[in-house]
Amino acid sequence: MDRKTICALRKICCIWFLFVPLMVMAQHSFEIGVRGGVAAWSSQTHYVSALPHMHAGLEIAYSYHSPQVIGFRTAITLDRHQTAFGKKNYIDTYQTIDVDNQLMQIDYSIGNLKETYAFWSVGVPVQLSFTWEQFNFSVGPKFVFPFSATWHETVNHAALSVYYPDYDNRVYESYPLAASQDFEMEEKGSLALSKIQYWLATELTYDLPLNTYTRNMHSFLTLGIYADYCFSAQPIEHNDVESLIMLTDTRDGMPLHRVLSPVLTSSHQQTHLVSHASLFDVGIKIAYTFSPYNPFSRSARKCHCR
Repeated sequence: MDRKTICALRKICCIWFLFVPLMVMAQHSFEIGVRGGVAAWSSQTHYVSALPHMHAGLEIAYSYHSPQVIGFRTAITLDRHQTAFGKKNYIDTYQTIDVDNQLMQIDYSIGNLKETYAFWSVGVPVQLSFTWEQFNFSVGPKFVFPFSATWHETVNHAALSVYYPDYDNRVYESYPLAASQDFEMEEKGSLALSKIQYWLATELTYDLPLNTYTRNMHSFLTLGIYADYCFSAQPIEHNDVESLIMLTDTRDGMPLHRVLSPVLTSSHQQTHLVSHASLFDVGIKIAYTFSPYNPFSRSARKCHCR
């Protein structure tokens, strides 16, 4: 054999002698669990407030731990984030042209405004995992693929009036669908989706040994807390002239009717209600974890000590 071949064989042998002990002494763990907690907007808002709501998720995970403290963890998750915007005593005004080409001013108030959002997604975290005794800490990026985003908006105790500045005339009852002293509205729809979102995912867990482990497998009840933050902002399709409640033409003979627009895309006198929005969540998790028995691993030695 020539010199290059001998050098290559030596490198292969070195890698092999390093790799085999790591695999022999490593601990492989599998996890099936659920998560639940609070989800909220991390956002820049004007005239409205971001409200916390609910997060729930399912997770199937795999962890690899070397003989040392550090390891690797990945998973596939199914998540549902629900968040909201709200405001009490919301007031706005704007001007537009009516069907008779007359300038009119729309003044309205909303006693209680609330808009909820529901996001469904599949995620793949890729994390470094650190283990000490029965504690585990994992941190790393999470690649999230959203596949559904919807919104549902309600306004209660709203009042609307139309004012014609050229005639100094304020209208409350002339247009039954457009103007009234008090009304309620409800609207829902879907949102634009990002192709992929980039999150930072962290969790701290504790493994509680179960009495069900056998000679070939150890099992644990895993309890912990988690916190995730999305670095990708929600796509926002702004229309600079669109207010939250718009009066528009109809095709059924009535000159005007009310349309309720989503908070995420609306403006308040040319100022976006929401200029930036991304998600975060925090909560608790519970999981069933099992590990094939490995007499050479650190966790096996820990199990014998318990």
